Amino acid sequence: MSALGARPTRVAQKGGLGRALVLILGTVVWPGIAQFLAGARRLGAAVMVAWVATITAVLVMWFRFRPDRAQVIDWLTDPEVLQVARITGLVVTVLWMLLFVDAWRLALVRSLDWWRLGLISVVNVTIVALVTSTTYLGWNTVTASKDVVEQVFSETEVKSPLKGRYNILLLGADSGSDRFGLRPDSVNLVSIDAETGVPLMVSLPRNLQNVPFPEDSPMRAVYPYGFNCGSECLLNAVHTAAANRTDLYPGSKDPGLDATLDAIEGVTGLKVNYYVLVNMNGFKSLVDAVGGITMDIKEPIAKFGKDDAWKQVYIQPGRQKLNGDDALWYGRSRVQSDDYTRMGRQKCLMQSMLEQLSPEQVVLNAGKLAKSSAEMLSTDIPASELGAFGDLALKAKDRKIATLSVVPPKYSTVTPDFEQIRADVAKLVARSERQQQRGATSPTPTSAAPTTEAPTATPTTESPGAANNTDDLAASC
Repeated sequence: MSALGARPTRVAQKGGLGRALVLILGTVVWPGIAQFLAGARRLGAAVMVAWVATITAVLVMWFRFRPDRAQVIDWLTDPEVLQVARITGLVVTVLWMLLFVDAWRLALVRSLDWWRLGLISVVNVTIVALVTSTTYLGWNTVTASKDVVEQVFSETEVKSPLKGRYNILLLGADSGSDRFGLRPDSVNLVSIDAETGVPLMVSLPRNLQNVPFPEDSPMRAVYPYGFNCGSECLLNAVHTAAANRTDLYPGSKDPGLDATLDAIEGVTGLKVNYYVLVNMNGFKSLVDAVGGITMDIKEPIAKFGKDDAWKQVYIQPGRQKLNGDDALWYGRSRVQSDDYTRMGRQKCLMQSMLEQLSPEQVVLNAGKLAKSSAEMLSTDIPASELGAFGDLALKAKDRKIATLSVVPPKYSTVTPDFEQIRADVAKLVARSERQQQRGATSPTPTSAAPTTEAPTATPTTESPGAANNTDDLAASC
């Protein structure tokens, strides 16, 4: 009797641990299998069939319709789809967690000794923690994406590509207490081939004078010979000059911005599809949200202006990772520099952001990115176009970026030859459309920190001003 009585205990101890692990780990790959094997066959079978049916339906739909990348991005940026995904994910996770708890209960056989019970508990708690953290990350990412789309991409008017290209105006602006109105200090027109994603960039200096307006622009009636009201009438002052001119732009939310778009068209000859206005302080938050941006610093960059020159703080030359504050100074500093060199640095900064911002960073920093994006961006790109532009952005990431900057000595900023500028832009577009080579990837980042020491030597590397006019922006940075 003692031998027979001991046999169930030995069997339980020998096979109990394996059985328990099967119940718990099986729930990971096939929910319901633990309940089915443990005797609750109806419940287990129902969950198993539902799981297989769901996976099968998803695969059938995917291979039946084969959505392209743009369509997938559209789904990932549609607020209604994101809301459904958020609720569905939460419900599925809660039900799955209940199955794990029940599998744990079924696995805890009394005849197991303490270390086996402990091992099973550790495995189950680890799995539950992983599922919980993954669910939280997914919920946070989806919620952040939904918030950004609703807050930033709220416009609804869709504009078709012009002559096969999307022309998007990027404006970097400050509107601080030391200046009247909003003055864009960074003006870049990015033109992207709607099919291939081949990009080019035309940069205009903020101090460009006598900018013309197209014939159909309301500003043409006020300034028929260009924005020529004196040395203060620079390109970046167009916004301020037209800020309250609702008589010229009736129904406009921002007449100054509309006037600026007209001026860009008059200078370049390219019609602007959409604009993106970047608040520079928000840009600082964006860089911090993704953990910094790696740059190859060609020459010392002053982190002070004329009013606080006593600081004498510099970002020293070398390849290093910049935080948000450093990146902002890299893009805006004019001490011991000029507007045109700064324009080259701004291009390099955008090139580095394009290369280094990865999907993993977006997912892991979704909440921070959502907050900084809402603070940083305003745009008239509608949410319905995010799929198409997301697809183009991924294509552009592997392309060389040709650039043209309207800077001296080739171009005068005081008496510009706008016919020549428009002709050169047209040539750049034609040349860019023939370039299909893939762009270079970024070297591995290294880290360094700004120092308070003043520069002691003249840098021997190429000036960032070389990025102003090049067929390969990455190579010039």
